[in-house]
Amino acid sequence: MNVLYVVATPIGNLGDLSPRALQTLRDATLILAEDTRVTRKLLSAADIRTPVESCHEHNEAAKARQIAERMAAEEMTIALVTDAGTPAVSDPGARVVQAVSEAGFSVLAVPGPCAFAAALSVSGFDEKEFTFFGFLPRKKGELREKLKGLKGQAKLAVFYEAPHRIMDLLSAIAQEYPRASLSVSRELSKIHEQTLRGTAREVAERFEHDESIRRGEFCLVLKLPDGEETEPSAKTGVGLEARLVDLMAGGMSLREAMDTLTGLGEKKNAVYAASLKLKRLAGKF
Repeated sequence: MNVLYVVATPIGNLGDLSPRALQTLRDATLILAEDTRVTRKLLSAADIRTPVESCHEHNEAAKARQIAERMAAEEMTIALVTDAGTPAVSDPGARVVQAVSEAGFSVLAVPGPCAFAAALSVSGFDEKEFTFFGFLPRKKGELREKLKGLKGQAKLAVFYEAPHRIMDLLSAIAQEYPRASLSVSRELSKIHEQTLRGTAREVAERFEHDESIRRGEFCLVLKLPDGEETEPSAKTGVGLEARLVDLMAGGMSLREAMDTLTGLGEKKNAVYAASLKLKRLAGKF
């Protein structure tokens, strides 16, 4: 029987590979993999010897046509996998699914690990509606515009991000939605799995002065505010002083703490005024 199986693979813990996924990979005529080196490690661990061919973002269109043609010429059972998680969601695979389906062959899902589903499950948010955006634009201007346009699209917005760009994304979210609730999960299903929760500003500040948590792959769940966020009232100065003290308690100098707050979107004059007040208070003791 000609069929394409879309097989979810572990996002970190090999124990998450289901018995059905194992059997599908073992019985397949061919496995299409995003990175053959990554997939061969998985297959080796399970003692699976099925042939593997690459299917990544740069060759997927051509590979999709080839696979549809090969399935028309001979009986094949093909398993489509990505490096980690569920194919064709935020990774290659959709073109293969479309080509095989349009050629009249069955496409079946072998469900399993999915990073954004895992992150949602541990976020603590009880909203049932969410929008998955995958990776947001790299350019800061485009990123800010994308974030501004999120309100009204869904109650929860879910993103993926890489370690070298996590600070840019957190800073942008903190500037746009400083008091919105945010859950950031990293290294899901791996040894150092961790989920940090708080307001967008609080989470960004934590990342700012703790370099150890910037490692790994990230999935963010942002609870979008119902109304327009407004600037704090006259208590802002007190809030800034408390935040400066909190950052300094984490090991920063006053200057580093000031730079952190301005980097998160606070007005430079307000931060400077708060620092002067702290110095005056310190001089009284």
